[in-house]
Amino acid sequence: MAETIAVYGYRVRQARTIRHSPIKPLAQMLDMSPSAWTALERSTCTDLPRLKLRTLATRLRFPAEFFSQPPGLPIHRGSLLFRSKKSIKVAQIDALTTLAEMIVELLAALGEHATQPPLRLPMALRQDISPEEAARQTRQALDLPESEPIPHVIHTLERAGVPVAVADVDMPDARHDAFSVWGGDFHEQPLIVARPVNSWERTRWSIAHEAGHLILHRGTTGEVDEDAANRFANEFLFPADMLREEWPGAVTLTSLMPLKQRWRMSLAAIITHGKHLGLIEEHRATGLFKQLSARRDPHTGVTWRIQEPGWADLEPERPRLLAVMAERGLEQRPAPDLFTTLTGGWAPDLMEQITSGLREAPAVVQEHAKTAQSSLPSNVVTLRRA
Repeated sequence: MAETIAVYGYRVRQARTIRHSPIKPLAQMLDMSPSAWTALERSTCTDLPRLKLRTLATRLRFPAEFFSQPPGLPIHRGSLLFRSKKSIKVAQIDALTTLAEMIVELLAALGEHATQPPLRLPMALRQDISPEEAARQTRQALDLPESEPIPHVIHTLERAGVPVAVADVDMPDARHDAFSVWGGDFHEQPLIVARPVNSWERTRWSIAHEAGHLILHRGTTGEVDEDAANRFANEFLFPADMLREEWPGAVTLTSLMPLKQRWRMSLAAIITHGKHLGLIEEHRATGLFKQLSARRDPHTGVTWRIQEPGWADLEPERPRLLAVMAERGLEQRPAPDLFTTLTGGWAPDLMEQITSGLREAPAVVQEHAKTAQSSLPSNVVTLRRA
């Protein structure tokens, strides 16, 4: 047996950053200087003593074979799209970048067995296009009638070729419910990653906001225009012509509630959208926001500004695309061990974060998968028929 094993430096970096591990203690553990560790991460491939690799894998909680697998295409950390980048630590952005790389690798692995829906986002937009016009063109591209609410935002985007993952990962702060990125050779693979929150309207708006980033800010690095993504999300969820048509004569939180319930959008977002369209004066919008901050849920004591009335009326949306690709391509239900095997060793606990955020299959699909599994020998995995 060889005394050393070739490891890829980028894999070492990925494992370290996603575990939020500082360099110095890891280097000391392997009897290396911090500069030698940095050189290891920057190397294409380095021979590492087998014992040191085992120690490294144990410390970072990764299968040892992960470090010997060629990495996929890296994602530049500057291409992650989310708000207030200047206030976020580099280590946090590195960890989220690695998470995105892991999911893109998983998509590529599943893509060998099942077809991902073709991308249908409008990409050939004018540089000077307004966020509202971009949202209208997106609705048209996705065959969404202007006069109707979007039943399921995540499902709609996944059918349009935009994978979504909901994972209980460390985001920089409470303002960051989601981020998005373009991966792949030619930035052709979009991805949205969101934290699981218990508010259905907050989830829908965050996903719509990230769709705005993907469409408006493709190829952008550094700070992005958050206001533009906000305006895109508001128009995407509630077209301006319909808002004008349904806007109440006397604007109160009570009179706006039917709009919230029909269009599945928060009161705060509706007020902001109405203010931008000139349907409500600045001082009146400010007064409504003050009311949201002053009123409290009688059961929880939380203000309406944090948790609006009706927040628990619906289940928060969850994605299904990764699960569908596993079920159709491999005739297996998504599981951490399956995804770890497919990707060549990404840690099962990280894959658990992804699988736990997936929406359950409809009962008929579950029954079909159960029947297919029971008819197979236990040691055989059937791929999709050609």
